[in-house]
Amino acid sequence: MTAVSLPHLDPRLLALRIENAQAEQVDRTPFPSRQGKPALRVAGGRAIFLGPRSPYSVAIGVGLEGLVGMEDLERIESHLGAGGGAVRIELNPFCEPSLSAKLAARGYRVERFLQVWWRSPVPVPPPVPGVEVRPVRPGEERLWSELFFLCFVGRPTASEVELAGGLGIFRTEGNTCFLALQEGEARGVGVVSATGGVALLSADGVVPAFRGRRLQLALIHARMAWAAERGCDVVTASTEPLTASQRNYERAGFRCAYPKLVMVRQLSPWGWG
Repeated sequence: MTAVSLPHLDPRLLALRIENAQAEQVDRTPFPSRQGKPALRVAGGRAIFLGPRSPYSVAIGVGLEGLVGMEDLERIESHLGAGGGAVRIELNPFCEPSLSAKLAARGYRVERFLQVWWRSPVPVPPPVPGVEVRPVRPGEERLWSELFFLCFVGRPTASEVELAGGLGIFRTEGNTCFLALQEGEARGVGVVSATGGVALLSADGVVPAFRGRRLQLALIHARMAWAAERGCDVVTASTEPLTASQRNYERAGFRCAYPKLVMVRQLSPWGWG
C-alpha cells in the first residue's frame, strides 16, 4: 500500500494516549478471577490484576507521568503478585528514565518485545476483495469465542474453561468484536475499542489453515472504518517484531510509534528472584 502521510503528534503525548487506551481495554475486561480488585494507578499508568498467577495481569504506562519510586514498585508487586506468580511491567521509551535501572536492580528481565503501531483512520483503505468483515450479531457470542480460541491455540475448545478468555473479551464493555468470513465461513476474529479518540485494534486472529489469505488485512481495514465513523484521530495496535501481523499493519499504512518491552520478575519458592 502507498505510504500514508501521518499527522505530526508529540511522541510522548501519543504514547500516553495509546498506553491509556490499552490500559482501559484491559481494565474493563470482566475476568471473574479478578476478585473485585480495582486497578492501582501509579505515575500515569495502571497496574491491573486479573487473577492469581494470571499471565495477563500487567502494569501499563507506569512512569509516563512522574517518578516511580521503590515504594511504588513494591505496591505494584504486591498488587500484581497477589496469590503468587510473576509480575509484569511494560516499559517504553517515554517512561521516566530511572525506571529501567530500578527494574534491573529488582531482578526483572525482558520477557517479550513489542512494536506499537499507529496511523490516522483516514483515508480508510478499501475492503479486501473476497472477504466479508462485520461486527458480530446477536447470538454469535459462543461462535466468536470458540473461533478466538481456535485462532490462537490451533485446536477447538475442549471445555467451558477454555472458552472463558474469549467470552471475557467478548463481554468487555466498550469492545466491538468482528468476524472475517470467506466463502460464507467464519475464519478470523478481531476486536476494537475507543478511548479518548484512540481506536485500539486487538485480538487479531486467523484460523491457522486459512492464514495468508489477507483475512487479517481485511479485519484491519474494517476496524479502521469503524474508528473513522466514530471520529477517532488515532488507530493503534501492538505486534511482536518481524511477524505476519507486523507486515499486515505496515501494508495498511501503519508506522511504528515506539517499541515496548514486557519486563517480568518471577516468584521463586524462596520469594522474589
